[in-house]
Amino acid sequence: MNQALVQFAVDAVSSRLGLAVQGELKTGDDVTLELFPAEEHPNDSFIVRFSPGWRTAEADFIPGTFSAPLITQMGLAGGENRSAFVAFASALDLRKTRILFRVNGMDVSPVDAGSWPSDWKRLEIKAHSAPQVINPADIAQMRQLILDLVIPIFGMLIALIGVEEEEIPTEGEVEGRPIQTLITRYERKRVNREACIQLKGLRCAACGFEFADFYGPLGAGYIEVHHTIPISKLGPGYQINVSTDLEPLCSNCHAMVHKEDPPLSISRLRELIRSRHAMVRRGHG
Repeated sequence: MNQALVQFAVDAVSSRLGLAVQGELKTGDDVTLELFPAEEHPNDSFIVRFSPGWRTAEADFIPGTFSAPLITQMGLAGGENRSAFVAFASALDLRKTRILFRVNGMDVSPVDAGSWPSDWKRLEIKAHSAPQVINPADIAQMRQLILDLVIPIFGMLIALIGVEEEEIPTEGEVEGRPIQTLITRYERKRVNREACIQLKGLRCAACGFEFADFYGPLGAGYIEVHHTIPISKLGPGYQINVSTDLEPLCSNCHAMVHKEDPPLSISRLRELIRSRHAMVRRGHG
């Protein structure tokens, strides 16, 4: 690993999750990458440590020495925050990534928020990649492992750090842009978007189009995220459920669902696409 990889990780967390972080390489018996929120000292917040081994790589949540208030507050996170956490955890599970999630020293399910205790004193989160041959000198592999492990762990953490939010109204955007007063600034909308992509992928849920397949590297990582309930219709107290309320759509399908009010359902748009394809095959296009 090298400084270019550190910058890649810093930029990935910032662009995908809206969280400014700093990164450092730590050398010893093994070389590890440590990332932590830029606006707080790690003692007061946390570190995410990325460690590539020989057969597996892992990302660890390392709480700071004085992070007890942060952990307590994470345990009090509301439904929307927990749904984003569960989406990230479910995405890891689908990729056969082993997740360790312990609260107060007890193993709990990362995908069943209803089973979590309410009073958090200690928190452990760790993600292990599926077994594979790992070469720390392979930059492409290291980048992919950072995207597969570090981004979800940061997403899970940020999702739960939803305390003392001061809503700044944005025209047409009910979700707004919260200011995190305990740890740093982040964008809840961007976290929800990334949770949706991690869980449901970059392929259009309606037509199956994927930008990278057509545009190559230019389209890599791009997709639009559709609110199945329009933002304009959400009440101020509505809590978004990432699994049910967000869907990845290509630009064309996203435009088409909004041709009607209320928007077409994804299932209805799929039916229209299938019907249209059938007509073209029969020569009636």
